[in-house]
Amino acid sequence: MNIAYIVPSLAAKGPVLVVYELVKVMMENDHLCTVFYFDEKPPLDFPCTTVKIQANQAIDFVQFDVVHSHGMRPDKYVSRFREHSGRVKYMSTVHPFVFQDFRYQYNWFVAQVFGRLWMRSLGKLDRVITLSKTAKEYYKQWITPAKLTYAYNTRTVDYTKKITNDELVTLQKFKGEATLIGVNAVLSTVKGIDILIDALAELPNHKLYIVGDGRSREELEKQARKVGVYDRCFFAGTQPEAYRYLPHYDIFAMPSRSEGFPLSLLEAACYGKACVVSDIEIFREIVTKGTEVEMFELDTENSIVGAIGDAMLNRDVLSRNIYALYLEKYSPRAFYDRHIKIYDGEI
Repeated sequence: MNIAYIVPSLAAKGPVLVVYELVKVMMENDHLCTVFYFDEKPPLDFPCTTVKIQANQAIDFVQFDVVHSHGMRPDKYVSRFREHSGRVKYMSTVHPFVFQDFRYQYNWFVAQVFGRLWMRSLGKLDRVITLSKTAKEYYKQWITPAKLTYAYNTRTVDYTKKITNDELVTLQKFKGEATLIGVNAVLSTVKGIDILIDALAELPNHKLYIVGDGRSREELEKQARKVGVYDRCFFAGTQPEAYRYLPHYDIFAMPSRSEGFPLSLLEAACYGKACVVSDIEIFREIVTKGTEVEMFELDTENSIVGAIGDAMLNRDVLSRNIYALYLEKYSPRAFYDRHIKIYDGEI
């Protein structure tokens, strides 16, 4: 099978990481892959041909069996330039809950305008792949249900990659004798890191290590000062292969208000890390409270404090169970099998 993947750039960010995993498993199973991208940014080293394109430059799609786009701009591009012979299968993976995410990041008006434009582009494709059953139900109001399917993500890590000695000294000096809560995330409202900062006021023996950057960083730093916990928060900024920090966290946290599919949680699962997540639909679908993770209620004050305490008490059990779950449901093999069935039109 000859497959074209269309992405905004080759930068190591959520949807592009998913395409990277797709390319790896497809090529390991003797399929041909080409990745097309728009923007020059520090790239992932894809194990296939990569081609930079312009928004007004049409690709000769008929050479491919499947054209698979990821993101609003790629979806719009493919819907514009697709041919209609019926031989090529055109599909997209839609990663976020579009209207929710746009509303959190911008406002209701932007969410409605750009969300509906995105849905129009998706409606012109043959299949739309969501990242969960929850998301599949969510999109039925905008996309013909017969076009919708789902495929869970996978994530692999390179266990040989470690943080540097300097990074380790910095982290250990900051941690001291405290319990270290770790977050690897883009700093935006949707990620809920503000909830963790507020929780630190009730967790005097805990510290928060944040790997990532984004538009909310300045606001989060101001909040930490206001709450009086700034000295127990470490903003490490963007770091390559953020998963390298996972072995050094006591607890990994994802207090998200919305998630398409939590790649960082899969990375934590690869390390068998005890995790605390918000009680939202995507987490309820893919992990079990009290078995593989601890959950807290977003709208209940101090719920996260109790969840962090429970995670520390049950850390060994959570660690074993989340790693076993990863192997069973979210491994590269499961990821490959599901996508091949979608490409072949079986599901």
